[in-house]
Amino acid sequence: MLDIETILQFTEDKLYAKTGNYFSDIQKIILLKILENNRYTYEQIADNCGYSAKYLKQGIVPKLWQTISEIFEEKVTKNNFKGVAQQKMQHQLTLAPLPSEKLLNQSVEVNADSPSLSTNRHRGNILLVDDQLQNLNVLSDLLEEQGYEVRQALNGSIALKAVELTLPDVILLDIHMPELDGYTVCQRLKANPQTQDVAIIFVSALDEAWDKVKAFSVGGADYITKPFKVIEVLARIENQLNIQRLKREVEQQNIQLQQAFHELGRLGVLDELTQVANRSRFNDYLNREWERAHQNKESLALIFCKIDKFAEYNQSYGNLEKDSCLYEVAQALKHGLQSSKSLLCRYEEAKFGIIVSLSDIPNLEKIAKNLVDEVNQLQIPYSISSPNPYITVSIGIASLNPDEQITSDRLIQLSEQELEKAEAQGGDRYSMN
Repeated sequence: MLDIETILQFTEDKLYAKTGNYFSDIQKIILLKILENNRYTYEQIADNCGYSAKYLKQGIVPKLWQTISEIFEEKVTKNNFKGVAQQKMQHQLTLAPLPSEKLLNQSVEVNADSPSLSTNRHRGNILLVDDQLQNLNVLSDLLEEQGYEVRQALNGSIALKAVELTLPDVILLDIHMPELDGYTVCQRLKANPQTQDVAIIFVSALDEAWDKVKAFSVGGADYITKPFKVIEVLARIENQLNIQRLKREVEQQNIQLQQAFHELGRLGVLDELTQVANRSRFNDYLNREWERAHQNKESLALIFCKIDKFAEYNQSYGNLEKDSCLYEVAQALKHGLQSSKSLLCRYEEAKFGIIVSLSDIPNLEKIAKNLVDEVNQLQIPYSISSPNPYITVSIGIASLNPDEQITSDRLIQLSEQELEKAEAQGGDRYSMN
C-alpha cells in the first residue's frame, strides 16, 4: 500500500512536470486530509486549517480538482483522488518491466513473473550479444555469480528486439556476427533517442587499432579484447554502471536545483494570500515600464483598485472572512484581465495596482467597468454596506507620457487622486484623469 506522503509527492511531481508550479500550502492541506479520509467535508477541513468553508469550496477546491484532472488526464474528484493517484503510480512503476529471459535460438522468451527494474534492481541489467553460444554461457555464468541480471542474444536482430523490450544498463557486444555486425547494431541503437544512452562495451578478438577506433567512432563506450580476463570484464562493466549512476545523480540534482530556483523566484514576486504579484514585483515592473515608455515616447497608464470600506468589513467579519474576501476579489480582478497583458499586483492591504500594457491603454474605461462588474458578480455579502449589500470596489486611473522632469511617483500620485474621487462619490465606480 502506498503511503500518503508518497502519493502527494507523486501528484506534485506530475504537477511540476506539466505546469512548472507546485501546490500551495492550503492545497496540500486539503489533499492530505482527503488522503487520510475522503469522508472529511470541506467545512471540517476549513475549520481544522483556519480558513472559511466558502473560501475553500468556491475559490480553491474547483481549481484544485480541475488542475489534478488535467495532469492525470481523467476526471478526478474528492472521492476518487486517492484511487486514481495510486493507479497512476502503479502504472508508472510497471512501464519498464525487467524479465529474466534469455534470448536463445533466435527467439525471445519472457518470464512474466520477473520483477520490474524500478522495484527490485540487481547490480545491473546486462545484455550479452554474441553468435557463439559458448561465449554467452561463460560470460553469463561469470556475471550472474556477481549478482548481475543477464540476458542473451545470439545475433544483432535479436539484440535490437531485446533492447526494445527492456532497456539494459550495459551491452557487451561482439563485433563479427552474421547479418548485422556489432558496429551496425551500435549505430542503430545510438540513432534511436530511446536507446542512445545505453552503454555499449565491444568484446572482440580483433586487436587492431583501426577496429578500436571504429568501435568508439560509432558510439562504443569501451572495448575488451578476447581472450578476456575476468577481473577486467567486471571492472569495465562496473565503471560504466558508476558513470550512469553519477549521471542520474547529476540530473536529479539539476532538477532539484531548478525546482528550488523556481520556488524562490515564485515566492519572491507572489503575494501568498491573493496569489497575484506582490508590491516588490509592482515596484520593479513599474520602473522598467516607465523607462521603456520614456525611451519609446509612449504613454504609461496605472489603475488602482481598492475594496470599499474594507476596514469596517474586517472589524465586522473577522480575519478569516477578510482573507477570503481579499483572495476572491484578487481572482475576480485577475479574471477581468485574463485577455490582457497588464500586470495585476497587490499594492496594499485592500488595494491592487494594475500596470496597464500599451495595447490596453485605448480601452481603459472598458477595462475599469469590467473590473467593477467582475467584483459585483462575486456578491460577497456586506450587510453594513449601502446602498449595495455586497462588497464593491473603487477604481482610479491615470496616464502619463514619461519625461526627464518627472518620475513614476507622479503617475502613482495621479492614480491615487482619481481613486479618492471614486471613493468620495460612494464607491462602486471608476474615475480617470
